[in-house]
Amino acid sequence: MTYKQTLFFVGECLSLVKYPERKKKIARLITSGYVDWDMLVKFSSNQMVVPAVYFNLKNAQLLALLPEGLERYFEKITQANRSRNKALLKQANDLAILLQKHQINAIFLKGMAHLIGGLYQDIGERMVGDIDILVAKNRVKETASLIKKGGYYNCLENEELDKPRHYRRLAHKDYIASVEIHWDILEEGHKHDLNYETLFDNKQKQGSFYLPSFEHQALHNTLNAQVNDHSYKRGLILVRQLYDCFLLSFYPNVQNALKDYNQDYFLKNIYFKWLHKLFKAEFILYKKTLFLNVLMWRYLLMTDKTLYIISTNIFYFCNRFYNYPRQMVLAFNNKSKRQNIIKHLTTKGWLKKHLQSYKKGRLSRFK
Repeated sequence: MTYKQTLFFVGECLSLVKYPERKKKIARLITSGYVDWDMLVKFSSNQMVVPAVYFNLKNAQLLALLPEGLERYFEKITQANRSRNKALLKQANDLAILLQKHQINAIFLKGMAHLIGGLYQDIGERMVGDIDILVAKNRVKETASLIKKGGYYNCLENEELDKPRHYRRLAHKDYIASVEIHWDILEEGHKHDLNYETLFDNKQKQGSFYLPSFEHQALHNTLNAQVNDHSYKRGLILVRQLYDCFLLSFYPNVQNALKDYNQDYFLKNIYFKWLHKLFKAEFILYKKTLFLNVLMWRYLLMTDKTLYIISTNIFYFCNRFYNYPRQMVLAFNNKSKRQNIIKHLTTKGWLKKHLQSYKKGRLSRFK
């Protein structure tokens, strides 16, 4: 079973939540010996969809067909993720209440928004990293100050707004996740009218939380994957994000909102093609063009181990060497950035540790 075959088998498994009639085909593939379970586990782990695969197989009553011990492994991972997500929801609730006391209306984004909004079959289905919130740009420093007073911290005191769209991550010793305060949700040149004001005007409220509308969640998902996560630039197939958008597309008006959004047409069209192809979702329409076929060929090339490693290494090193002069330019006008650079350069052992990071920094999807 190749990486490409594993990709599409996992996609079909994840589609069971909306297409339960596919159970017979998946059962036939499993019993025929088609599935390389080691490959599937590695792939699902790297794509952070182990709990999602588990729940779809469980609800389709296919777990009995798995190799001995694999069901227990899936269940253990899922239970740990469920416990983590319960802790995340409590942390997010505490954060929302803190900010609302000071009339700061923060909008929860991405995985947390999906989790709070009940997008999944179970609270343990989605693997979530950070808690991302969006606030008005003129209230970012105030928001960071309030959160820090609540016990959160970052690497530098008096941190400046030196990131493209969000404040540096804030952590807390008593909470499980770090918090990112965003003033923009997309990189420059792609955000268009997807800003705080637009999202807040169309928000939904659930308990203590403000969330983007389902339409805006789907638009953010599409462009965040393609732009911020470099899916389009590097030909990456991000299954967790695609699965989120697949589930969102079943809400009323989401498909129309995606179809009517006229910005970043090619980014959107290739994403629709992948939603259609990976989950065999015939209702998701895309425009067939020669350029789209070329793009699909580029994505599929990245399912080859050798080509993927070469491409990843080129991107990684180019990005790092581009970033060195960029950081120096930013430091001229940013006191915090200058202090940060000086602190690193004068810290014993930092340079050695930084050089060692080259070994760790590259993606390892095929390991």
